[in-house]
Amino acid sequence: MKRDKEDEKLAKMLKQHSAQPEPNEWFTARVVNRLPERRRSLRWLMPLVYLVAFIVCLVICLCYVKTHVQMAVTVRDVLYFAVMFAVTLYLGCQLVLDIVHDD
Repeated sequence: MKRDKEDEKLAKMLKQHSAQPEPNEWFTARVVNRLPERRRSLRWLMPLVYLVAFIVCLVICLCYVKTHVQMAVTVRDVLYFAVMFAVTLYLGCQLVLDIVHDD
């Protein structure tokens, strides 16, 4: 609470003592008119990369478990699977976040 009051006090002080621009109703229109045309971005590229990497990691995990884990589970097996699981989980989370936060 104390920090919020200090932030408000600082913001108010900066607003009072800073140089304010002269009002110009055409400024915004001129700036917008001078902006380059909006290009279509490749917003689908990163979710696609995350999806492919997620699927590759998932397949590697499943193949490793199927081929290497037999009766005895070694420490190496556990560590490898833990790392691959963490990477796969991270990629899945990034995929979801990238889709959700797509502007």
